[in-house]
Amino acid sequence: MLSLAINHNVWLTRDQRYAIHAGIELVVVGLSVPVWVSSERITSEPAKEVFCKYYLKNTKNDEQIVIVKDGYEITLPNRQGNLPNLTDEEWRHLNSNDPENLENLYLKCDKPVNSNNLLDPIDGGSKYLSFREHSKMKIENQIINLIHFVNMSEIEELTKSFI
Repeated sequence: MLSLAINHNVWLTRDQRYAIHAGIELVVVGLSVPVWVSSERITSEPAKEVFCKYYLKNTKNDEQIVIVKDGYEITLPNRQGNLPNLTDEEWRHLNSNDPENLENLYLKCDKPVNSNNLLDPIDGGSKYLSFREHSKMKIENQIINLIHFVNMSEIEELTKSFI
């Protein structure tokens, strides 16, 4: 079966990260890298990088990524996860006295994947959101596996790479 894997890279300013968290829809330019993969594991690499528009929404509903004429419409996922419910004192105690148990608590949890991740660390985020979505689409009577890898991060990650 033919598959299309698309890596999406979107860099956002602090104001944009907080705006999308607040539910404001954004239109930004990002980088898409589509790679076709055949059932024989033959790929279309090296893939071409495509700058395109990203229509970003945060409706708190899980919606599939939509391919539009000039880019992609992405609704941020709203997976809350189930992190351990520890007080600061309990966390510090485990971290100092039993770090292996603390690590095991976190390994058993579903990590939250939502707009909170885009906030600054002081506000409970990491300035970064990464997720993957699997779906299928039909092109000319052929079913294609579609895999989106979405990475949203602060724009400084991009600008630091400039020479």
